[in-house]
Amino acid sequence: MKNTTNKIKLMAIIAFLAVAFISCGKKKAYDNADALGKLKTELVDKFGKDAHYTNFNVINDENGTVVSVTVTKDPSSLKMEQWTSVNGSWKQNSEVTLEISGNAKAEEFMFKLDKIMDIDLLAKCVEEAKKKVVAEKKIAEVSVNTIGMNAPSDGNFNTTKYFITIKPKQGGTSFNFWYNLDGTLDKFDY
Repeated sequence: MKNTTNKIKLMAIIAFLAVAFISCGKKKAYDNADALGKLKTELVDKFGKDAHYTNFNVINDENGTVVSVTVTKDPSSLKMEQWTSVNGSWKQNSEVTLEISGNAKAEEFMFKLDKIMDIDLLAKCVEEAKKKVVAEKKIAEVSVNTIGMNAPSDGNFNTTKYFITIKPKQGGTSFNFWYNLDGTLDKFDY
């Protein structure tokens, strides 16, 4: 019995290491419309279509991709969870308790994936930003480094922006874009 248990433990360790080794070679990047559409599906599958968020951030780099969200399924509870996905593996990092003053409702400080935040429109902004850098800065190959949106602390989504950073694949200057929630370019900086 003891020998069988040791064999099972050894096989489990080997299986775990094999999966870890194989998954390390696969680097997921959310850097185009198709990939962001898949991320939207992943978020809906993980947190539900009615989940409310206060932040959404994606970082793509040579080591892989990190997605970070603060999310709740029940805004009235004032309890949120901060989750991070590293190359597709989700982990809850912390719990957050919101403090809302006055007669405000928690939902007024949050967004949903199809209400206020539009990932399909955000994907179009990402594509536009990449094309702008290629065309205006004459850089042949670019990569999407950062994509983000954070809910405003005052609940006024009229001033909220999508933030996108584009970098040359060969390194160099980063190009920062801020888009309004309707998809119009607000600011381009480097």
